[in-house]
Amino acid sequence: MNAVEFQSTIRDDGSIFVPREYKDRVGKYVKVILLSGETENDEKEIPDFSSIRIKTKGFKFDREEANER
Repeated sequence: MNAVEFQSTIRDDGSIFVPREYKDRVGKYVKVILLSGETENDEKEIPDFSSIRIKTKGFKFDREEANER
């Protein structure tokens, strides 16, 4: 079995375009393994790591109570 690698998009009917340069290298029947991921055109989502403030005045911390399971 020969292996080729290329990137393609899935059409609305579910078919995948195989570039002409690979059609001669593969037969009529192929084994397909899909690896889904971001494309170069997709924007990567940047997580929001904004800081928070918590008022702790008057808060009583009991270490034993915090470590109870």
